[in-house]
Amino acid sequence: MTSTLIWIAVVLFAVGLYLSWTAGRLDRLHARIDASRAALDAQLLRRASVAQELATSGVLDPAASIVLYEAAHAARQAEEEQREVAESELSQALRAIFGEVQQVEAVREAPGGDEAATELAAA
Repeated sequence: MTSTLIWIAVVLFAVGLYLSWTAGRLDRLHARIDASRAALDAQLLRRASVAQELATSGVLDPAASIVLYEAAHAARQAEEEQREVAESELSQALRAIFGEVQQVEAVREAPGGDEAATELAAA
């Protein structure tokens, strides 16, 4: 009888130890996910801010400026559930505007355009 109780206590201790270890791992995973999400959100906001600055700088033609400004503004104002869509729309707008090498070169040749293009590429 006593040995049965000891074995039950050992099994319960082992299960408790395993559950504690698993909970610790899940907690660390949750912290890494939160840190990654925060880093991605910061990058999206940085990219949208640079795109918005470029759109309002007068370096681009008016139509491209409007498209880029609206996409960047939508990305900055997007709720958490819509961030992926906003990021995708901003990427599409940037590809549409800067898809051609001539457009990138035109931006770089404008006053302040080289810094803006470099910062956008970094973002």
